[in-house]
Amino acid sequence: MTAALPLLTTVMYHYVRPVAQSVFPRLKALEINDFLGQLDHLQAHYNMISPQDLSTVLSGEGALPSRPCLLTFDDGYSDHYRYVFPALASRGLSGLFFPPRSSLMEHKMLEVNRIQFTLANHPDPEALADELDALLRADGRFEPAVLRATHFFPNRFDGAGVAYVKRVLQHVLPPDLRTNLTGKLFREHVSENEAAFAADLYLTLDHAREMRASGMEFGGHGDLHLWHGQASADQLANEVDGSVAALAAIGAPVKGGFYCYPFGDENDDVATVVRDAGFANGFTVVPELWSPAGDPLRISRLDTNDLPVAVQPDCPWLLKVARSGEA
Repeated sequence: MTAALPLLTTVMYHYVRPVAQSVFPRLKALEINDFLGQLDHLQAHYNMISPQDLSTVLSGEGALPSRPCLLTFDDGYSDHYRYVFPALASRGLSGLFFPPRSSLMEHKMLEVNRIQFTLANHPDPEALADELDALLRADGRFEPAVLRATHFFPNRFDGAGVAYVKRVLQHVLPPDLRTNLTGKLFREHVSENEAAFAADLYLTLDHAREMRASGMEFGGHGDLHLWHGQASADQLANEVDGSVAALAAIGAPVKGGFYCYPFGDENDDVATVVRDAGFANGFTVVPELWSPAGDPLRISRLDTNDLPVAVQPDCPWLLKVARSGEA
């Protein structure tokens, strides 16, 4: 009888910072002390692996240990350099980081971050949804009542109002209107100086190179952080080409390397383009454990919110949660 392959627990992180004492206390971020507590829990009950360990397994040259766990960090925030990198290095751990090209190399504000900080700085998500509807009526191309009928419902982590604002501004609207409205809302509710805000928010190339020289690894995460499965062929090509350019600038490998689909949005065509660019694997946001016998271009990940933030009794992750591709 063949022994079952160990299932990989991959944990997904975004913002990690001392959020309660920050100027954005409502930002959906993981407190740094909770991050440290979660590392305690993971190290107590899992065998922590590095991205290089996973590459070796996927190349057929090794095997996963029992209860393997990999740490991944999306979107290339300066949080990852300021707080995550020192914490991992002090414990002898390695993480896998996914910065989009435009924010890393140009410090261009991503639309997803405009939306997140607008939501974090607005006291009432329902009122923000109403404000968005008023802007849509003024534009005249979309009827808010129709959009609400199909997009105003909660997801795994957000109430209906927040989820509605995210869906409409992330991918429902055409690019020109989406860019216009996210910019307007960000300037009104967060900051009129987007360039300065972005300069503080994102990793720099020097940060990324220093982290990689110290044992961290980097993978592709698009150019503008677009929903890949809903992009045109040209947009998808630009997203993947941007990932290749970012990794080349960092000095990280593309051939045999790592890719993370923004928002977990992928399909067979997306996976083919990613594979053809040279990447060996791709990470989703499906909240499940992953078997090495599965598709390496669809490695599932748990959210940090799915796991304890302090050492708890040993119990494998058995929580049944709804599949969700939204962040």
